[in-house]
Amino acid sequence: SLDRKSNMEDVTDKALKYFIPTIVLLAMGTAMTCLFLGFSVQHAIIRAVTVMVISCPCALGVAIPLARVAGISLAGRNGILVHHFSAFEKTRKINTFVFDKTGTLTRGEWDLIETETLDGWSMEKVLSLAAGLETHSHHYAGEAIVHAARENNIAPATATRVTETDNGISGYVENSLVKIGSAAFLSGETVTPRQYRGSGKTEMASVVSTVHMHVDEKPCALFHFGDAVRASSKTVVQNLKDRGMTLALISGDAQQTTRTIGNLVGISECHGSMLPEDKSEFVNTLRDRGHCVAMVGDGVNDVPALASADLGIAVHSGHRIGMEASGITLMGNDPAQILTFSELASHVSRTIQQNLGFTFFYNIVSIPIAMSGLLNPLVAVCAMLMSSLSVTGNTLYLTRRVFRQKDEIVQRFNLG
Repeated sequence: SLDRKSNMEDVTDKALKYFIPTIVLLAMGTAMTCLFLGFSVQHAIIRAVTVMVISCPCALGVAIPLARVAGISLAGRNGILVHHFSAFEKTRKINTFVFDKTGTLTRGEWDLIETETLDGWSMEKVLSLAAGLETHSHHYAGEAIVHAARENNIAPATATRVTETDNGISGYVENSLVKIGSAAFLSGETVTPRQYRGSGKTEMASVVSTVHMHVDEKPCALFHFGDAVRASSKTVVQNLKDRGMTLALISGDAQQTTRTIGNLVGISECHGSMLPEDKSEFVNTLRDRGHCVAMVGDGVNDVPALASADLGIAVHSGHRIGMEASGITLMGNDPAQILTFSELASHVSRTIQQNLGFTFFYNIVSIPIAMSGLLNPLVAVCAMLMSSLSVTGNTLYLTRRVFRQKDEIVQRFNLG
C-alpha cells in the first residue's frame, strides 16, 4: 500500500517530532531574554509569538509527500501504477535488473506454430486430448492449445483429476493419464525435439519454445510455440547497459530458448528451466552479493522473485497477485516504461531535495531574524505563508517540467 514510507520520509518525521518543541523552547527563551534585558512584557510576548509564527513545520511536513503524490500522478498519466512511495527512492539505487522472459521482453502471446505428432497419433486426437486438459490451465501455452483446437473445430475431450504445477499439467482423459509440460516435468521416455526452422507464422521463427505431451507415460506429441520479442526490448536493454546496470534473463523455459532470447536482446547471462523458487533464490543470491536488484516479471510464477527483489516491477498481465507483490506495475505492457519511470524518479528525488533544502534554509535564516526582533508578527505570517507556497509551487513545477521534457525523453531513448 502507499502508506509504506521511504527512509528519507522517516528521517523527516523524526525531525518534526523535535522541531516543534525546539521552536517552543526558542520562543520561551527569546521572551525570557527580552525580560532580562529590560524590555516590556508586551514586547517580549510579541517577539516570542513572532518566533513561533515564522517557523514553518508544515512546509517540512509536506515537502516529501507532496512531491511523491505528484510523482504518482505523473506515473499514472504515463501508464505506470505505483504501489509504494518508496519505489521512487529505490529506483535510484538499483544497479541490477533481472528480467523474466515470457511476457516481459517477449509479448507473452504464444502462438502454436506446429504440432509434431509421434508414433501414429493423429493431429485431431492430440489436440482434442491436449485442449481438454489445458481448458483447466491459464498458462500461455494452454491458452494457445485451446485456441488452436477451436480454430480447427476440434472439440476438447473431458478431463478429470487435473493437477497443475509450475512446469506442467496432468490429468485423466478417457481413462488415460495425460501430461503436458517441460521435459523435466515428464517421467519416463522423452523425445528430443528436432531443430525447428519456422513456418513464417511468427515474427521471429527462431524464438520457439517446445512443450512435451505424454499419454500413459509415452511420448505422443511435441508442441512448438512462437513468441515474438517486444519491439522496445533491445533498446531498453541497451540503455540499461549504457547506464552500467548488470542484467540477467531468467525463465521457466528451456535453457536454449532462454539463450536465444538473450542473444536477440543483448543479455549475456541467461538461466532457463527455473521454477518460481529458483527465480527467487537467484534474486536473493544477487542481493547477498551486494547487488540492489529490480525484478521484472508478469505472471504468477514470478511472484516469489518479485517479492524477494529490492524493487518488483510487474508487467501488467491481469494477474493481481503479481501486481500486489511489486512496487510498480507497467500497465502499458511495455518494458520501455522502466526508462520512463527511472527518469520520473530522478525528477521526483530532485524536487524533494529542493523542497527540503529550501525549508531548512528558510527556518535557519528566518528564526534567528525573528528572535532578534527585526520582524513583527504580520511579516512573519506572510513569510511563513510564502514558505509553504514555495514548496507547493516547486512541486507543481515538477509536473510542468516533466510534461515539457516528455518528448525529449522519448527521443533520447529512441522509443517513439
